[in-house]
Amino acid sequence: MSRTLSSTLALLILPSALAAAQVRTIDQGSFTVTTNNQRTGREDFSIVEDASTPNVRIYAKATVEYRERGLKLQPLLTANAAGASTEYDITVRGGSLQRWTGTIDRNRVRSMIFSERGQAAKEFVVSVGAMVLDDDVFHQYYFLAKRAGDGPIPVIVPQRNAQSTVTVTREGTERFEIGNAQIEAQKLAVTEASGPTREVWVDAQGRVLRVAIPSRGLVATRDEPPPSR
Repeated sequence: MSRTLSSTLALLILPSALAAAQVRTIDQGSFTVTTNNQRTGREDFSIVEDASTPNVRIYAKATVEYRERGLKLQPLLTANAAGASTEYDITVRGGSLQRWTGTIDRNRVRSMIFSERGQAAKEFVVSVGAMVLDDDVFHQYYFLAKRAGDGPIPVIVPQRNAQSTVTVTREGTERFEIGNAQIEAQKLAVTEASGPTREVWVDAQGRVLRVAIPSRGLVATRDEPPPSR
């Protein structure tokens, strides 16, 4: 191979190699969901950070299935480096909502809603730094946990096409077993004036280990410990 050709190939390969090196997996895994101690669902998810451009983006996606309810959710969330949501798309099979897609630009949400009744556009104002926290999806608490102790946090609930405010407070540490590992977890309480209180446990990196909604008898627990770094 000539030196010129080798140099040309190196120039072609280098940018893609550098870009790949700037993409890292923050977390990935699965949750088993139980309701009143009976297995009712499963969530497989991944959270990836892409720092290959000046504007760092975090992508969180999942497949969530509740077979007895005949429900399948496929959410895809984009957030900025601070964890605030910028785009969201969720496809729902088995529910009245079929798809919600929208952008969150500073303090305004622009969305398209597709349902059995047709499609509709909606636009509404939210506080700056609003975060998506959708129903029956659990990995998204990663972003909320990062804001623990910050005071009231504006949240958007796309499946209800609604907005609310939650407060996240720290409630000490606990140890419990996931897989075959004992993990030290920070317990958080997520309170919402218009919704149920949720309990969330995260590891030292803020990765979600368990979510409980006592009023519904619902618990989502990781099947395996988060990957080591």
